[in-house]
Amino acid sequence: MIGDVIRRFRLEQGLTLRQLAVQIGVTDSYLSLLENNGEEPSLSALRKLSQALCRPISDFFEEETPVPSIARALDRQVRQCGGLCTWEVLTPASPCGGDQLTMVRVSLTAGATIHCEGVPEQACIYLCTGAVHIQLSGADYAMETGDSLTLRTGIPFAAFCQEESTAVVTLSGGGLPGISVERSGL
Repeated sequence: MIGDVIRRFRLEQGLTLRQLAVQIGVTDSYLSLLENNGEEPSLSALRKLSQALCRPISDFFEEETPVPSIARALDRQVRQCGGLCTWEVLTPASPCGGDQLTMVRVSLTAGATIHCEGVPEQACIYLCTGAVHIQLSGADYAMETGDSLTLRTGIPFAAFCQEESTAVVTLSGGGLPGISVERSGL
């Protein structure tokens, strides 16, 4: 938002809120209101900010794009879950706690059933090998190798493994769903 951009540019110039407010002829509280996105600046205020911060007006409207970064395999957070699955955070740690993508690799034997309380964020199951039957929101989905299923936030489901199967689940966030597994007596 524009207020975040104003604050970033002010801090890059090493100016205090008061110093910039004096330069552009407004009160500290008005400038604070702008920086906290409580009000949109007028064109006149934008012109003054542009001059004081040595930035073209168009810079105030550009969205900051994330810088591409690589997460090395040895640096990623990995957690094992009883030999059944591996949780791995795919995105680098962000000082701002930005978006995370988590991958869960699941290996199941024939006859195993997974019960999930619901995913905390959007998720997608991709079935690498095997066949799985999923019960979700009163509907049944028969998945075969290569199929994928998108899951909505917070909807519980059960997955019955018809044959030895492997799947990859991607989660858009750092939260991990609560799961339990029942193994068949076969």
